[in-house]
Amino acid sequence: MLSTVYQLITALNQEGIRYCHWKSNLALEEALMGQTDIDLLVHRRDAGHFRTLLSQHCFKPAVTTLGEAFPAVEHYFALDMETGVLVHVHAYYQAITGDSLTKNYHFPIEEMLLAHTRQVGPVRLPVKGAELVVFTLRMMLKHTSPMELFLLARYWPAVRQEARWLLEEGAREDALRFVACYLPAVDPQLFAACVDALTAPAPLATRVWLAHRLQRQLRPYGRHSVLQAWLTSGEKFARMAYRRLRRSRRGMVPQSGGAVVAFVGSEATGKSTLLGEMAGWLGEHFAVERIHAGKPRPTLLTALPGLLVPALRRLLPTQRSTRVEAHEEAARAEASTGATGFPLLYGLRAVLLAYERRALLTRAYSQAANGTVVLCDRYPSLQAGAPDSPQLTHRLPPGQAASLRGWLARLEARLYREIPPPDLVIYLSAPLEVTVARNARRGKREPEEYVRRRHARTANLDFGKVSVCPISTDQPLERTVLAVKSAIWEIM
Repeated sequence: MLSTVYQLITALNQEGIRYCHWKSNLALEEALMGQTDIDLLVHRRDAGHFRTLLSQHCFKPAVTTLGEAFPAVEHYFALDMETGVLVHVHAYYQAITGDSLTKNYHFPIEEMLLAHTRQVGPVRLPVKGAELVVFTLRMMLKHTSPMELFLLARYWPAVRQEARWLLEEGAREDALRFVACYLPAVDPQLFAACVDALTAPAPLATRVWLAHRLQRQLRPYGRHSVLQAWLTSGEKFARMAYRRLRRSRRGMVPQSGGAVVAFVGSEATGKSTLLGEMAGWLGEHFAVERIHAGKPRPTLLTALPGLLVPALRRLLPTQRSTRVEAHEEAARAEASTGATGFPLLYGLRAVLLAYERRALLTRAYSQAANGTVVLCDRYPSLQAGAPDSPQLTHRLPPGQAASLRGWLARLEARLYREIPPPDLVIYLSAPLEVTVARNARRGKREPEEYVRRRHARTANLDFGKVSVCPISTDQPLERTVLAVKSAIWEIM
């Protein structure tokens, strides 16, 4: 069990909170290790105290963006500092359940679940008879929709396994007594047939027939009409399919809002590796977008000029950015203190790049405002001449403010000023020789001179009032990953 989970469960027990982990307890160990949701049913009168305990244990609320939010259901997340796992507490104050897409029913069985419990380790669970009632209702209602049957087919062997596990310890007889007491609208004989159909199991046609009979008896507990539930189910199924096509896993967003997290640093400091780690970690639960501000995509305005730039570079190799930077360093080495100027092609490309970055990062800012966590590879700083930052103003010689070069420099500076700031900068660093050695081992290596130059130019980046978290990557990857996770989670 994760230490974060253990501390929360212990606190719930000590404070006398009436709760139970109310479903899917065959896989309880996976839930306690943070591999699946922790589904807690909490007595409504204890809801305020429960939320206070969650806050004290650093759990943060989140909301779903996938259509209708379910009533009496809340989501909380906490970072386990030992493992870096995000723990998801799925809190219920009413027994809202049914098919997976609409959860169209509120069954009045909270007292049944909370008053008849057993304890496994520190965790309170319903007795198996009570859990069998919930399991049978959930699984049979999944047989009333073709879309739900399609989803159910993926884990049907696990359903059969859980049904057999729940039938231990005389649970079938207890479940029938619970149904007669707490769900009087349901015929106990029909419910018994449904239990047998899941455990035998019966042919699919029989299960579907029994499911529709049970659904008719459960109508008094429905949240929506059958038609409305079917339409909602279809809408959510379409949304889910669309997300799968986009390879987006979950539709949660932090209740505190999204964020733009920038990863900056010299070459070979691990930006791409850490971005991949963070995208996978956050993407298990939240809406995440990964972008690259160092190489923004062309816009409608810059696409055509951008196509011409490579050809012009080949014709005029001295106007490449690497040549301009090398020339500037040579001038400095000769003790030249004045601005060295810049070629017009270099200036044009710098302005186009600034425009593309503004478009990309303005869009990222909007996505974050709508709840998405945007992970950005590189980001403009306030330091003129630094990588991904304004390149023209500090290179403009005196007396050229009114020239074409002066106009390009002012335009570039204005475009960068209009870029919204990130919410957090992860400032990665490593000793020069470490980055040189890493670069030599990479599949796509950069020239050593380039790596050394980038290392020097990113040594003192300035991001103004933006929160900056400096992290050395000259340590084991596991420690670096955990440090980055902690920094990101702190701002969410």
